[in-house]
Amino acid sequence: MFPSLTSPVIFAHRGASSHAPENTLAAFHLAIDHGAKAIELDVQLTKDQEVVVFHDSRLNRTTNGTGKIKDFTLSELRNFNAGVSFCPAYQNEKIPALAEVLDSLPPDIIINIELKNPQTPFDGLPSRTACLVREFNAQNRVLISSFNSIALSKFNKELPSVPRGRLLHTDRTINFLSNLPGLLAKFQSVHLSFKSLNPQTIAKFKGAGKYVFTYTLNHTQDILTAMKMGIDGFFTDDPGFASRILSQNDLLLIDS
Repeated sequence: MFPSLTSPVIFAHRGASSHAPENTLAAFHLAIDHGAKAIELDVQLTKDQEVVVFHDSRLNRTTNGTGKIKDFTLSELRNFNAGVSFCPAYQNEKIPALAEVLDSLPPDIIINIELKNPQTPFDGLPSRTACLVREFNAQNRVLISSFNSIALSKFNKELPSVPRGRLLHTDRTINFLSNLPGLLAKFQSVHLSFKSLNPQTIAKFKGAGKYVFTYTLNHTQDILTAMKMGIDGFFTDDPGFASRILSQNDLLLIDS
């Protein structure tokens, strides 16, 4: 999918979010400083239809604001402190626009963009995101993922060459699709929660030519367990730690 990446792929989940405010430029650049080659982030639309990098539908958990992202313009969102839960060094962090991130990150960094529009599957988020990917000539360094198959289909119509990953959550859906992988023909990867992993399911997806990624691994045993089951990569809040764990356990994983 991305020749520059070697397996296992370590995605910095919302950046180095264990050490810096999630989904901010600071977290993304810190992840790169910690050796990350791939970044994961979330996008949604603002009131004025700008694509902003933010996970929750509401501001409350990670900023000093209240209310829903969709009820504010990008300019208004700039007034909130996205580093409020971290040390003083991050108190000036802002909610970034996707355009800023695409412009700011080095061209060799792979970016997994998750479309966060489960309540509004027919909105303009896929099209607006595709426009930005084209504008910044990022087609060869972007993976688009979502739980929302409608959004992924809309994005594919705009940029069919960009790989797509289907996020799967419930065991029932995972089991169904692992037995009928033809339904995932237009997807290059599947993204499964750690608790849903088992070697048989992973083997079925990989046998159908899909990359299998899992989320979100922040503990040594979870990382090693997932690797032994045959995953192609994982999402973590601490990419530096994850890299050290893999390096320290190379022989164990090879021999397993």
